[in-house]
Amino acid sequence: MLGTFGDKGQLVVVTLASRYDAKRVFLGAMGAFCAWSALEVVFGQALLSAVPPGVMGPLTGLLFVVFGVWTAKSAADRVRVDRRTKPSRTDGGVESGLSGRLLPDPVLARVGAYGGVLASFVLVGVAEFGDKTQLLTVNLAVVFPDAPLSVFVGVVAALGLRTGVDAVVGERVEAYLPTAAIEAGAAAVFVAFGLFALGFLPESGLFAVLVAVVVGVVAWGLRSRRA
Repeated sequence: MLGTFGDKGQLVVVTLASRYDAKRVFLGAMGAFCAWSALEVVFGQALLSAVPPGVMGPLTGLLFVVFGVWTAKSAADRVRVDRRTKPSRTDGGVESGLSGRLLPDPVLARVGAYGGVLASFVLVGVAEFGDKTQLLTVNLAVVFPDAPLSVFVGVVAALGLRTGVDAVVGERVEAYLPTAAIEAGAAAVFVAFGLFALGFLPESGLFAVLVAVVVGVVAWGLRSRRA
């Protein structure tokens, strides 16, 4: 349980829950966690050894930079339209309108009300690739080779508890902060994680970005509430 805190997947869940329905974010995230956990338990160390060590980090970093740029564009579009307009949600919990989406319109049109679930599944799946939770699960599967089901159930239970808390926190954040501020903060965090994975940003720089994002988003929210 302790090993699941502070990883990229946790941050992704909180961010997504601030923009999509928390229940659907939970379902999508748990789908990704279950899929990864099953692979980790079944294949053990072979899962990571099958991927060249020099490929996994850069690939993850590039994907996060792409997600960051995509989210930044959404935030910029939202600000240009109307900073004080709070987006409505469809019955499926997905924000209506072109801006504020993590999925492009053609994809969202196909998945409909399940957009929040799909976005959570994809982003959390990418975030967990090569993360410490994944490595911990692989190690547990190796340490307890005769109890793969117990390892799987234990890991999924821990992730489920933490993800539920993360989703609730993200949903509460959305009620007090403008969506554009959340999107801008998420974009900065995604890009920072990408640069960190690519080796262009040190750990101290990543921490500084996270602190700056929290301060900036809160300040933006306070300014908007006073306006």
